[in-house]
Amino acid sequence: MAVKRLTIFGAIALLVVACGGGSSPTTVSPTDAPAATDAPAAGARTVDLEIADGKITPATVEVTKGETITFNAKNVNTVDVELIVGLKADVDADSGDSLKEAEDITPGSTKQVTYTFDGEGPYAFGDQIDDHYAKGAKGDIVIKP
Repeated sequence: MAVKRLTIFGAIALLVVACGGGSSPTTVSPTDAPAATDAPAAGARTVDLEIADGKITPATVEVTKGETITFNAKNVNTVDVELIVGLKADVDADSGDSLKEAEDITPGSTKQVTYTFDGEGPYAFGDQIDDHYAKGAKGDIVIKP
């Protein structure tokens, strides 16, 4: 019986180690926003955006609830830009847990942001560097029924 208990406890110990049970668990909220990625997520639709002086083209992107979109943000401006994507209130405030962003996009370069639109929204995107957003470098994300 002692050998059987040791075998069971050994198997449990191996499972705990294999699953990373040696550290305390990490809770990740669905609103936690990881940084922008360099590659599109598998199965994500890609949308190309151009960020200019006071303008992002296209200004509206339609998505289906639950859809994952990888935004290719190309800087066609003469200064650095960024792309932030998230809930409209967070994008407007340039602050909040829903935001994902690609920062320091230099003139002529492209960076990516991948976002899954799993809530009701409303969602938006924009460039909050300096006065870019106030000048119109923003857009809306429309959730299709």
